[in-house]
This record gives sequence, structure tokens and C-alpha cells, in this order.
Amino acid sequence: MIDQFVHIVLHLDLYLQSFFLQYGLWIYALLFAIIFLESGVILTPFLPGDSLLFAAGSIAAVSALNIHVLVILLIVAAIAGALFNYAIGAFIGPKIFNRPKTIWFNPEHIHRAHDFFERYGWGAIVVTRFVPIIRTFVPFVAGVARMDFKKFIFFNGLAALVWIGGILYLSYAFGQLPWIKAHFSWIVIGIILVSLLPVGVAFVQQRLAKRKK
Repeated sequence: MIDQFVHIVLHLDLYLQSFFLQYGLWIYALLFAIIFLESGVILTPFLPGDSLLFAAGSIAAVSALNIHVLVILLIVAAIAGALFNYAIGAFIGPKIFNRPKTIWFNPEHIHRAHDFFERYGWGAIVVTRFVPIIRTFVPFVAGVARMDFKKFIFFNGLAALVWIGGILYLSYAFGQLPWIKAHFSWIVIGIILVSLLPVGVAFVQQRLAKRKK
């Protein structure tokens, strides 16, 4: 299952093209559902948001998919998902921090998101939109902490606009270049590595701070 999942992520362009050829405009619903789940459900942080957006923008450049409709639809999905995540966090409260680790839930992700949020404040909502896994947990942590809802709405909307719009329009403009098409898997790996960079920096800083103590 893991090998199959990795293969799908690395070849999302081919899988999405196949889905589009078979089901047509239902691809809008599929993309909406994936972005909503990745943004709004802490049990599905593994969904490939960044690479999915890059593949979708590339396909829109050479198909009947409307890139502007796609951007608006997925911004709505990202915003709605994060708001749902915030509401669940506010409802469940801090009890979730003490839950044991399971195959579907790792409390360490919650603690990392909490530390990231404490370090960068409201800016974390925007920054972590580009960080896989952590971006799923930050809205939840904001809800647990009962952060100001109006501010959350503003920064959540800004984050979704920059993340969705930036990646989709970028991939729409350049995703069909021959070199990018031929090296799509490496582009996906590069996107994942770059998006994980803030977490790596924060981890190193945390380790260095502990050593100084």
C-alpha cells in the first residue's frame, strides 16, 4: 500500500489525466474533496496537496478544465476545510494532546504544530500552508487554543489564496514545458523537500536551543 501511494504521488499527472478522461468534470469534485480533507481532517494529513495542485494546474493548461474556476473552487475547499478543523479543535479541546499514538493518529504531529504556532503566531497559518502534514494540524491547534476567530478567518483566507492560487497558476504557466513533463516525479520530490524546509529549520533550532541549556 505504501509503495502504491508513493507511486501515485510521484505520477499524479498521469493518474489525474486518466481520471479526467474517464470521468470528465467530476475531477472538480475529486480535487475539492482531497483539498478539503487535507485541510480539515487530522486523520488525513498524508494527502498530497502540493503535488496535486501542481498536477491539476498542468492538466488545466491542456484540457477543458478552467483554471480560474479551479482556483476559486479549491480556495473555497481549503478555507472550508481549515474552518472545519478549527471548529473540531475548539470542540474537542486539549484532551486530544494526550491521546495515544495509533496507525491513524500521531500526537507528535499535534505537538509540532503547536510549537510551530507558538513560535510564529498568526504567521504560522500562512507559512504552514506550504508545509505538508503540519498545515493539517495548525488550524486544529488554533481551535484548541481558542484563538481569535476573526483573525483566524482572515489569515486562513490569505493562506488559502496564496497557496492555491500560487501553485495552480504557476503550474498552469509552466507545467506543460517538456522538461517539467519529463521530470515530473523529480519536481514533486523537490516540492516536498522545499515545503518541509521550515520544519527542518525549526527542528534544528529547537535542538540547538536544548543543547545550550
